[in-house]
Order: sequence, then structure tokens, then C-alpha cells
Amino acid sequence: MKSIRSISTPWLIHIFALLHAAATVICTLLGWRDSLLLTALTMVLTIFICVRRNLTTEFTAISIILVNIVGFIMGSLGARLLSFCHPLLQHSIATFVTTEFLGWVLDLFASHFHPSGSAEHERKLSWKKDYGWLVFATLMVFGLRVYIDFIFAGGLFSGVDVVNYIFALLDNGLSLLVMIAASIAFIRIGRHYQVRIDASTSLTIVFLAVLSVLCAVIVTLDLPFHLRYFSITQFFRYSIVAMLVASTIFSITYMVHFSVRMQKEVVHQREQRHQAEFRYMALKNQVNPHFLFNSLNVLDSVVRDGSREEASEYVHKLAGIYRYMMNHEQNSLVTLREELLFSKMYFDLLRIRFPEGLKVQNRLREEDMNKLIVPCTLQLLLENSTKHNTISPDYAPLVVQLDSDGKSLTVSNNIIPRMSPSHASTRLGLQYIRNQYRDIAGKEVKVEKTEDTFTVVLPLLDE
Repeated sequence: MKSIRSISTPWLIHIFALLHAAATVICTLLGWRDSLLLTALTMVLTIFICVRRNLTTEFTAISIILVNIVGFIMGSLGARLLSFCHPLLQHSIATFVTTEFLGWVLDLFASHFHPSGSAEHERKLSWKKDYGWLVFATLMVFGLRVYIDFIFAGGLFSGVDVVNYIFALLDNGLSLLVMIAASIAFIRIGRHYQVRIDASTSLTIVFLAVLSVLCAVIVTLDLPFHLRYFSITQFFRYSIVAMLVASTIFSITYMVHFSVRMQKEVVHQREQRHQAEFRYMALKNQVNPHFLFNSLNVLDSVVRDGSREEASEYVHKLAGIYRYMMNHEQNSLVTLREELLFSKMYFDLLRIRFPEGLKVQNRLREEDMNKLIVPCTLQLLLENSTKHNTISPDYAPLVVQLDSDGKSLTVSNNIIPRMSPSHASTRLGLQYIRNQYRDIAGKEVKVEKTEDTFTVVLPLLDE
């Protein structure tokens, strides 16, 4: 197993393509049927690729069905195109090219759904509880191969080109529309009602059988624009071929639906993770030991040197900071007015801690007060300005300017570098803010730094 894992996926595809070609040559020379052996090799390759991409059993099962059916159709078409070659080369080359093509396409498609974190854990649980999908896929594929070998080679299809029947089904617009629409409806209904795996497998088989019969009737009668004489022989032929086509279309529809659902889940999980990280960072800034230590020290100083009213005001503002965070913990957006009031309370605490050397110039327009921003962003930017700059009566004052123009909120400050390297910026706070605006509004936060100023431009959002 370790030796297989050490082989890269491209080489694995090449090896299986060569194995397919070799199996075709050997079986042809010995006069054996190669269908079941090629089917088994294709299933093993599909499982290897899906396992390497950490995909669910559900996705792997559908991939097994789709790859084998498409492989059969492509192999048949390829052999026809290579009819000028020796029969031994004709089938081996068609098989080799088909395997290479399907292997690369499957790996490329599967690479977009590589899970991580909790998704990886869910994938492992899926393989433990949903192994029925693999059993269903394996039995269905082998059943279809036996079905094809015995029925297509029998009297019903004697002297008949199966590929022509496949094209006839695809050429009939009504039958193709019915297959696609019914597949979409069946998959969406199954997802909506969360049908159990065993019931889903049984219903899928019944659904494909009914769909095949319905489409066979449509094509046999040449609906919707003609009404041809109903032929029992033609009906049975189209019913058999329709099972292949319906299974292929159902599998493709399922994989497209799966890809859309996975993309939505990935985006949703990313938004939740970013929101949780942002809230954690905002809360951490308020409950970290430095903030509490400084706040309590300032409170002690106010109690000893100030009046009861000043101490009470300080406590109320400190409590207001936590109250605001608790009230807006689940809110994605708040008005600029609410955020400004919250930030003013925070600034008042900073002003008591830094009585000199810190100023805030508020030039926000009144008409922008009902615009929306991400909660705690303004406070975090104020925190960053005090964290990464020197505030002292011995230096020029640190001035934080707030401006708005109806579309954006600009927060800028002059730069007074700290001498201590321990205060080097990690930029995590800005990255969390950027993630929030990307997830919520799809807009970018602009950060500009010169030798003298540091500026952050936040988008103002409409209600």
C-alpha cells in the first residue's frame, strides 16, 4: 500500500492506461472477453483517485458509475474511428486513450473538492457509514457490463450498431430534456427529504428503470413532432440503451449538483470560520490580560485620585464596551452611528490612560451615520494605532482621523514608531477585517502606508 501511495497520480493514470491496453491485447489473443477485467481496472483507478482527493463514498460511487459508462461509450466510438487499424491495435489504442482521458478528467474535477479540517473528518466518517454507496456502484457497474455483454451480443441486437441507438436517444430533444429534468428533480427531492442510503439506492434503481422506459417510448414513437408506428422490438432496444444513457446523464447531473453544493458549503464554512476568528480576535482584545491590567490600574487611579462620579463613569464605559460586544455578537453589520458610539467609549478609556499625546479628529458626515460596517472594526483600528505607535508627551501627538464620503470610511493616523521590537505588527487584525468584508459584501478593504501615515479605507454598506 505504501508503494502505491508513493506513486504520483499522473504516473498512476499512465500505469492503469497501460494495464488496460495490455489486458485488451492479452484477452484478444486468448479469445477471452475483456469487459469485466477492464471494468474492474477502471473501478480500482477511480477509487484510487477519489481516495487520494479525500472525497466521500457518495462521490466515489457516482464516479465509478459515470467513468465506466462513459468509458464504454468512448471505447466503442474510439474503436470505430480506428477501424482502419489491425483489430489488436484498434481496441488497445482506444482503451489506452480512453483510460488516460477519463483518469485526467476525473482527477481534475475531483481536485476542486479536496476537503480540509472538519470536512476531512466528515469524509472519514462518510467512508465508515456510507459504504453502501460503493457496494451499490460496484454491483451496478458489473451488472451493466454483464447486461451489455449478454444482451447486446444476443439476438435482439444482432447486426445492430448500438452507437446509432445511443445517438438516436441523444438526438431526440424531448427524451434528452426528460432525462435531465427528471434527474435534477429526483436529486433535489432526495436531498430535501434526506433519504436514507439504503432507500436512496433502491429508489435510484427504480427511478432509472422508469425513466429508461419512458424515454424509450418517446424515441420509439418519435415524439413530440411525429407519431411513428410503435415497434416492440425497437422499444426493447431503446429501453436497454436508454438505461445506459439515463445512468450517464443522472451521474453527470449528480456530480454537477454535488459540485455546486460543495462550493456553497466551502463558502459557508469559510464565512463562518472568518466570522468566528474575527469575533474571537475582537473579544480577545478586550479580555486579554494587558487590557484588563491597564483598565484596572486606571480605575484604581481614578478611585484614589478622582471623584466617585469619575470612577462610576469609567466603570459604566467599561461595562458599555462589553455590553456592545455581547449585543452585537451575532450581528454581521451595525450602523456607523452605533460603532462610533462604541468606539467613543473605548477612546474615552484610552484618553484616561493616555491623558496627553492622543487625539481623535471626527470628520464623519451626518448623512453617513446610517450606513453599515462590520462591528468592532473602528475600535480595532483605534486599538492598532495605539498598539503600534508611541504615545507620550515627549513626542508629537498621535492623531487618528475619521473621514467619510458616502462610500467609504477612512481611518488614518500619523506614524510614531515604537522602539521596542515586541510590538511588531502581525497584520492579523487587518486580515480578519478584510475577510469579513469579502465574505459579507464581496468588497475589499484598502490599506495604505507611507513614511508618515497609515490609512485604512473601509467600505460603507447600504441597508
